[in-house]
Amino acid sequence: MIDAQEALEIGLVDEVVETGEVYAAAQKRMARYVHGPAYALRAAKEAIDRGIETNLDAGLAIEAMQFAGVFATRDREIGMTSFVQDGPGKAEFEGR
Repeated sequence: MIDAQEALEIGLVDEVVETGEVYAAAQKRMARYVHGPAYALRAAKEAIDRGIETNLDAGLAIEAMQFAGVFATRDREIGMTSFVQDGPGKAEFEGR
C-alpha cells in the first residue's frame, strides 16, 4: 500500500485532488475529449480493452485493424489537416 503523494511521485497517478473535488477534477480532465475524435477514441478504447486480454502479437493486430478503420473517416482527414496547418489540439471534429 502506498499513499496518494507517493503514487503521484512514482507516476502511478497523474493528479491528486481533495476528496470533495474528485468529480469536478474528472470532468475537467475529460472535457477535452467531449468534442474530440469519437471514432478514434472508441477504437483506442476497444484496442486497449481487447488487447489487454491477449498476447503482444494479437494486440498489435487488433490495433492495426482499429487504425485501418479509423483511417477511412472524415475525422482523420480533419485531424491531420488541422495538425499540419494549425498544430496539435485545434481540430474541430464532426464525428464521422
